[in-house]
Amino acid sequence: TASGRLLELARCLDSEAGFVEVVESLARGHAATLDGVWGSSCALVAAALANKAPETLVVVCPQIDLVDGLIDDLALFTRFKPERFPALESLDRSAHDEVFGERLHLLKLLRSRAVPKLVVTSIQSLLQPVPNRENLAKHTRSLRVGDSVVVAELARWLVENDFFNTSAVELSGEFSIRGGIIDIYAPDWDGPVR
Repeated sequence: TASGRLLELARCLDSEAGFVEVVESLARGHAATLDGVWGSSCALVAAALANKAPETLVVVCPQIDLVDGLIDDLALFTRFKPERFPALESLDRSAHDEVFGERLHLLKLLRSRAVPKLVVTSIQSLLQPVPNRENLAKHTRSLRVGDSVVVAELARWLVENDFFNTSAVELSGEFSIRGGIIDIYAPDWDGPVR
């Protein structure tokens, strides 16, 4: 199929002049440059490099508005699902801020067993502060099926970590307690959980 041939295209770069040298230079921790790479060919090169990278490959776009297009183009050349690290619109972080939640989600992914192979971001995103590991761990709480929790203690922890107690959970950063039922919608989740 056409999509299958596009996926194989990234492997074809292995035989192109200069590509092996770029990969070897990067593997040694040195810089490398490929000339004439623009448009969708950036995604092709990133897909080829991701195939060779032993860990996460971070692709940095020069402008914020190029990130989504690059992610779309990567879908043509690789089966790796790229994660997006967006730029905050303001440095005022809130549990209700969707972009803050996306950034938080990626930071937690990078510390998990499900480390992404590809991360696409912009220079502006990388210039914005992120919580350090200790602070991230301090403000993260794990609950599992079968765990016993003291409802009042959990509610206090949620409020101390900028969650809002509401009658019905609709937005990220909200929680609701009705008897022994607790609904929580963390900023880095796709939806609420009960």
